[in-house]
Amino acid sequence: MRVKYDVDTQLLFQIGDPLDHACACTIHNRMYELANLNAVNLNVVVKKGELPAFIQSCKQLGVKGFDITMPHKSDIIPLCDEVEPFSREFNCVNHVKIRDGKLIGVGLDGLGMVMAIEGSGFPIYGSKVLMLGAGAVSGPIAAELCQRGASSVVILNRTVSKAEKITISLKKYFPTLQATAMSMTLENLCSCAPEADLVVQCTSLGMSGHQGDYEDLTFIDLLPKDACVADVIFNPERTSILARAEARGLRVLNGMGMLVNQEKAMMKFHFGVDLGPEFALEGEETLLMALVMRQLRTRRLTRKGASK
Repeated sequence: MRVKYDVDTQLLFQIGDPLDHACACTIHNRMYELANLNAVNLNVVVKKGELPAFIQSCKQLGVKGFDITMPHKSDIIPLCDEVEPFSREFNCVNHVKIRDGKLIGVGLDGLGMVMAIEGSGFPIYGSKVLMLGAGAVSGPIAAELCQRGASSVVILNRTVSKAEKITISLKKYFPTLQATAMSMTLENLCSCAPEADLVVQCTSLGMSGHQGDYEDLTFIDLLPKDACVADVIFNPERTSILARAEARGLRVLNGMGMLVNQEKAMMKFHFGVDLGPEFALEGEETLLMALVMRQLRTRRLTRKGASK
C-alpha cells in the first residue's frame, strides 16, 4: 500500500469551516499516490479565529503543510513568515508549507487557470485579455497572465470600483500594462469583444445550483475567430458562455482544467514533484468521483436534517 502510516509518513491537512462537502482531500491523496509519496491529507475543521492554535499544533506535530478553504484564505496571511507577492497583493492564500518552523504561503488559483490555458496551446504572450468579473480569482488570474506577457487587460464588473482595484494592483507590478476597468454592460461587452484574444469568465453566472446567467451572449459572436474563452466554473455540462463559444468553433476551457492544474502546482509547491502527463486524466477522473461522493454526502445530510 502506498501510505505506510509509519514514522516517515508526511501529514498534511485540508482546513476550513464548514467542510461537509469538501472533496479536496480525495484529489490530493490521489496525486500523492501517483507520485508514490508516503503522505496523507486529512480534513480538519478549523473555525474562524482558531488559526493561531491550529498552527501551533501543526508545528508540534511536525506537519508538512496544509491547504486552505474559506474562511481562512485572507486570515492566514499575517500569520505566514513568507507569502508569494501576488497572493499577498490579492489577499488570497490557499496553500501553506511549513519549513524549519516557518510558514510559507501561496495562492494557486491563478496559476492553475493559466497552466490550463497554456496547456490548451493558446499563446498568452502578447494577447489582449477580457476578464469578466472582479471576484477573488480575477486578480490572481490576471496577474499570472500578465506575468506570461499578456499585453492588455480589460476587466468588466458590475461594481466598477472592484475592477479598478485590480487594475491598480496590476499596474504596480506591470507599469507598462494597458489595464482598464469598466462596467459589465452589454454595450461594453460588445465593444470590447472584437479586440479580445482571450476571455476569462470569473463570475458565478451559469454555475449549477446558482440563479443567474448572461441574459445576452451576442458579444461572443463578435470575438475574433481564433479567440479562446475560459470559464472558472466547472459544470459537467458547458456553461452557456462556453456553449455559445464552442458553437462558433472557438477554443474553450471550463473550470476542470483550472482545478486539475492546481493539483499539479500544489505537488510542486509542497513536495517539489513534477507530475507526468498522466496526471491530467487521473486528476479529472478523481475530481469527478469526488464530486459524486460530495453529492451522496449532501443527500445523506439532507435526509438526516429532515429526519430531526
